[in-house]
Amino acid sequence: MFKQSLAKTALVLMAGLLMAGTAAAKEMKIGIVDVQAVVAQLPQTTTIQNTLKAEFEGRIAEVQKLEKDIAFNQEKLKRDGATMNDQQKKTLQGEMEKQMRSYEQLARPLDEDYRNRQAEERNKLMGLVKTAIDSLAKKDNYDLILNAQAGVFVKPEYDISNAVVAQVSKAK
Repeated sequence: MFKQSLAKTALVLMAGLLMAGTAAAKEMKIGIVDVQAVVAQLPQTTTIQNTLKAEFEGRIAEVQKLEKDIAFNQEKLKRDGATMNDQQKKTLQGEMEKQMRSYEQLARPLDEDYRNRQAEERNKLMGLVKTAIDSLAKKDNYDLILNAQAGVFVKPEYDISNAVVAQVSKAK
């Protein structure tokens, strides 16, 4: 009698565990987003590049002119140095040193400013991408959305990158 009761209890317990396992193992809806590809496809990316180019155009041109002037004077010293007198060489070398100092004073801050602005704009864009992903996850009931670089192989039907591009493209 006791053995039968124990067997029935064990059977009920196993059935309960199997049912709980089945309920816990419900199918998850998973999506994959290639964030790098999404950002590259966005029209906002081109707009940002054009804006940054226009914003820094004058400073970049000034630095490029200095680069050309320095290269020209270096070539001139190399080419004509043997025929120049000491005073001409000193004058040219002094001019080159002055140009190099100007170059360093202009190029380093330009590079830093450009990188900072680029990071600002990239962060804004990534915010839009994140918002679009969150919106799609909520709207389409996704349980999990991963970056495409997180998987070694992903079936194309799980890729929601195009939907993210479409949604972010609508945003201004």
